[in-house]
Amino acid sequence: DWRSIYIAAPNVPAPVLRGIARYAGVHLYNEAGDVLYATPDLLSVHTLSGGSRVFKLPECVEVVHDLYEDQIVNQNTDQFEVTLQPASTVLYYTGRKQTMP
Repeated sequence: DWRSIYIAAPNVPAPVLRGIARYAGVHLYNEAGDVLYATPDLLSVHTLSGGSRVFKLPECVEVVHDLYEDQIVNQNTDQFEVTLQPASTVLYYTGRKQTMP
């Protein structure tokens, strides 16, 4: 079983690409359209506009730690909510407490 989508138009808008990713079963961390990079234990986000963000992780983690602010955001969770400033960058560690930097 597979799925195929063909788009001949250039510059496909981000919401369309997000919908295609969702259709393909790709894990989406948030819906805000921020620039986001993820590894198995790091989540980096850059915002254009500020406000509340909910991040959904692919699995439950022991701790979510804000590495720039050096504070624990949440524990034993697969999602967390934070308020971010406009034009800001954040970096979260998401993983086991004993391997936390």
